Amino acid sequence: MSKYLESFYLEIIDKLTALKLVGFGGLLVAFTPFSHAYNEQDSDYLMAVDPALGIGSGFGRWDGSINLVYDPDGAPDLFSNQNDVLSLLEEATQEWEQVSGIQFNVTGSDSNAVDDDGLGPDSKDGLVRVHWANTGGAAGRAGPDGDFFDTDIGYFPYIDGSVELNENPSIWDSQSELVQVMVHELGHLMGLGHSDNPDSVMYANPYNHLRHPRADDILAARAMYGLDSMSISDVTQPQSQWLYEPLPNASTSATEFLFEPNQATDQGAFVSVGSDTPVTVITDSQQDGVFVRFNLGGIGNFNANADINVDTTIAFVDPFGYLYALTDREISCDDGFACDGGWVSVTSSHVIKTIPGEWKIYVEDDNAGTTLLELPFTVNTQTDFNQPPVADVTVTGISSTTVNIALDVSDSDSNTINVVWHPLDFLEDLDGDGFIDAGITDTTQSGNTVSREFSFPRVDTHTFYIELKDTEARYDGSNADSSSAGDGFQTLISITVNLPLASDNDVTVITSFLNGSSSEGDSDSGSMDQVVDAIARTSTLEVITTSDGSSSSAGFGAGASSDSGSSTATDFSGSDSITIAGSVTPQLADVGDAGEIFVVLFTNTDIGLSTLDVDGNFQTWSGSLKTIEPAYEISSLSSVENFAVFDGSVQSGLYRVFLGYRLTAGGPIHFNAKAFRVTVD
Repeated sequence: MSKYLESFYLEIIDKLTALKLVGFGGLLVAFTPFSHAYNEQDSDYLMAVDPALGIGSGFGRWDGSINLVYDPDGAPDLFSNQNDVLSLLEEATQEWEQVSGIQFNVTGSDSNAVDDDGLGPDSKDGLVRVHWANTGGAAGRAGPDGDFFDTDIGYFPYIDGSVELNENPSIWDSQSELVQVMVHELGHLMGLGHSDNPDSVMYANPYNHLRHPRADDILAARAMYGLDSMSISDVTQPQSQWLYEPLPNASTSATEFLFEPNQATDQGAFVSVGSDTPVTVITDSQQDGVFVRFNLGGIGNFNANADINVDTTIAFVDPFGYLYALTDREISCDDGFACDGGWVSVTSSHVIKTIPGEWKIYVEDDNAGTTLLELPFTVNTQTDFNQPPVADVTVTGISSTTVNIALDVSDSDSNTINVVWHPLDFLEDLDGDGFIDAGITDTTQSGNTVSREFSFPRVDTHTFYIELKDTEARYDGSNADSSSAGDGFQTLISITVNLPLASDNDVTVITSFLNGSSSEGDSDSGSMDQVVDAIARTSTLEVITTSDGSSSSAGFGAGASSDSGSSTATDFSGSDSITIAGSVTPQLADVGDAGEIFVVLFTNTDIGLSTLDVDGNFQTWSGSLKTIEPAYEISSLSSVENFAVFDGSVQSGLYRVFLGYRLTAGGPIHFNAKAFRVTVD
């Protein structure tokens, strides 16, 4: 049984200590102590108890490469080879380098590496020490150290830090586990806090053991450090270079007496949740606080005439197609005997519920280089979490060195939003509380516009940052302890201006949220995407069926709004400008395949029956499925597809909306047989 897979850790980031103004010799001195992330074991899964959200509780970043030095003192026997550890560190750093402009430099090993943790900025050596320490039940902890405030960049640049790894050998089962832990910890070192989004390597409630950065991580790293070297066009989709590639299938003769019922057990290989009862689908109703197990079933048989002794690797692959974990397992049974293969842990039921989709288990013969078994199972759960505030950005030149920044801010949860600006050459105590304010904060409500003018010291290229923070407690109350986790999600916006502004090309905006846009004037596209996302799943549509009468596990949603998503309704007046949006949740087996989305509108006006075409226009429709045309053609269906149905004013009447999808390769159309209704008086 994997000890590591059944050990779960609580990761906590301390708030960056407030900057206290102290009088000294007639001067005001800013002290900038930075604390580190740390982990604690909490029963058998994790609860977050500190406001380390999104980008983190305070903003800073590295202005150059991050230099790592490995101190091997105290390493467990599994990591006694220093070169192996250095290679694993390189693997972990490459994960972040491939998705953003950050650069790491692993300088080598040094058992005499300086421990400068706790020293002031002037005493730092600029080398982040990666070392083994007593971290209790924690796998690791990490965090950056900041220099004094730099008025040329508008924040406290990171110049050093540390990464601690647990020296207890019982924590570790394989060297590859170090990469998982390091990817998460290096995210903290870069300045990333814990994410609200379960589909994130920076998620920590519970710690999910993901290895490759997902959309939430990639967008945050891009906003802080620029664009990636992988040229990822769609961060929400699996990246081909990270997909797990199973070995060729073994012959049927090699698997004749493996994973099958025999005289010792009446079960073949199966998955269970905290028991010996087989399941093929894990739902929200399954018990928390237990472990998801892979049961090998029967090994051997009374009729077997040869010993079975196979060294195997069991690979757990997540719904993205990425390797989740590896477990070594020797499968053995003497000839003429029937054995029960036992079981190994996949992960905690509490963890796996945060990663819905189709999982796969592969059992591989290490010596033959073949796959002995492929076993799929499905996690069909809903992951609700506090959504990030977003903003559409408009940058307008006022003079050769002055710009106006306007943010149309919104939050799909309708939370209050704090906009924190980090302009250059700013360090003041605005509120008179004796603490330095390293940013200017505007508090507003979803749907409002916040703007400020900023002057720069010279005609040049300048980059500055803006944070958006909502006021919702972390994880939206998903467990009893989550309310103590802090003030909600944070979003980061990076704005680069090439002064003086002459065109849109002189402004670059990189955001840590999807559908962000930048412009010097027009910003309708980004705003519409935000409205669509805010209302598309307001109502759950019912009576889901298919064009051939087969069953469907797809889901559909819809919503309508006359105030850009600040509220939703189904009754409007003829003078209202209405936005209607829809949502399709494809069957799990269809996610990733090319598909077509259909929008049908039926009214009691002279419009009658019509369908939305790819150009955004409604065309009269005969009602025959042979002639129906798609409104949207999707090259790779996401787990949820939100889209616009209508935007504008209409005459009085009752409007019925039907949504559907099918795979481009063929198959039935899945659709809602009960309409979403909008009434216009």
